[in-house]
Amino acid sequence: MYCTKSKIGDRIYIAHDSASAPQRSEERKPKKGASEQPLRTNRGEHDLSDYVTLTLADGEVKQVLKRSGSNNAVFLDWLSFSVNITGWLKSDGDKCFTDDDIARAMSAKLEEIFGQGFGISKKNPHGMNFHRDSYVIGESWGLFCIGHRNNRFLVTISGDGWLNASPDSAVKLHEYLTLLNKNGADVRLSRVDLAADYYEGVCTHEEFAEAYHRGDFVRQRQHLQNKDAWSSYQIIGCIHTNRGREAGITHAIGVRTSDLYLRCYDKGRQLGDKSSSWQRVELEIKSKDTLISLDVLINPEQFFCQYQWLKNLRNSDANRFETKVKRAEITVQASMEVIKTQFGKYLRVLRGLYDTDKELLDLLESDSTDYPKRLAKIAPQGFTPLHRQEVRNFTPFQDLTDLASSVFGCAEGQGFSFSH
Repeated sequence: MYCTKSKIGDRIYIAHDSASAPQRSEERKPKKGASEQPLRTNRGEHDLSDYVTLTLADGEVKQVLKRSGSNNAVFLDWLSFSVNITGWLKSDGDKCFTDDDIARAMSAKLEEIFGQGFGISKKNPHGMNFHRDSYVIGESWGLFCIGHRNNRFLVTISGDGWLNASPDSAVKLHEYLTLLNKNGADVRLSRVDLAADYYEGVCTHEEFAEAYHRGDFVRQRQHLQNKDAWSSYQIIGCIHTNRGREAGITHAIGVRTSDLYLRCYDKGRQLGDKSSSWQRVELEIKSKDTLISLDVLINPEQFFCQYQWLKNLRNSDANRFETKVKRAEITVQASMEVIKTQFGKYLRVLRGLYDTDKELLDLLESDSTDYPKRLAKIAPQGFTPLHRQEVRNFTPFQDLTDLASSVFGCAEGQGFSFSH
């Protein structure tokens, strides 16, 4: 049970330029290791010109990634953010007393922000991401997790979620999270994926390798002559055979545990089209050593070009609606190829044994109404969101106003009770 009168210690962020940092107060000593010197992170040592340095009230040093321009049609492909529960209760949860109440309230808010179908569809029988309880958002479009020891809940919206979200959802989410921050909810973005689609391809595998050896993925230009300081480069898949290329190749810069991880991969071939030239370039940003600004929600293109190679990309002519339609077409075609390859001979023989195709298909189709995993993304919504489900025995307090005001901090005559 949560009490809305709990006092929280909000973090104070003090932004300063690395060249002219303000002097710290005598009373406040920095944490051990806090320094104005170049920071050593899992990306290697780098100077502060690529970042704005922030010193938190407790002396901890953080970095904020600087923006850089881009003309690409960049979109959000993944987002994870956490919110302090005590601050959220003061701002948006005045009638919530349990974790399920908070989940129900967030179900309504997510549907308001992202559109129909984005309510919480079910509760998982297990927790996730170090949280005690987890809930599914929409048709597996994200997760809502609660019950962490740090008194925060987590919301994750996946790539499929953003693909099906309303066009103005990022703007609405930015407004909502900004409001929560103003009210002391301490919103933090923990992961953001930015992507751009190129239906005619953006480069060959040989060109990508040449760009790496040319130094186009070195963010600190003073490291150009020291290849040991360069980000790691991985090729996932086989580029030496036609079969390997038809299955799709991924080029990756960095490692998954670093704050920046860049992927360029054959999206169309990943979905099953062996001859597709559709490529996706994706930049994954984490908050391990980087504070991610909420502005990435409304200006993703300004945070995208963190490497010279990204700045050299030609403009993308893709948009989210075209991507959604194209993916559905490839998925359906790939499903038909599976049936033809595995059962095509059986169908040709059986078709001659029945009077009509309908009679044969009626006998062959499954009795289950579930969509196969490959086609699940085009299935219609088939659930009632949590906030629209009936609340069991929900009644207002009658003669228990003293209990309501003393236990929950509500004003006299206000409050709610649950009976089971």
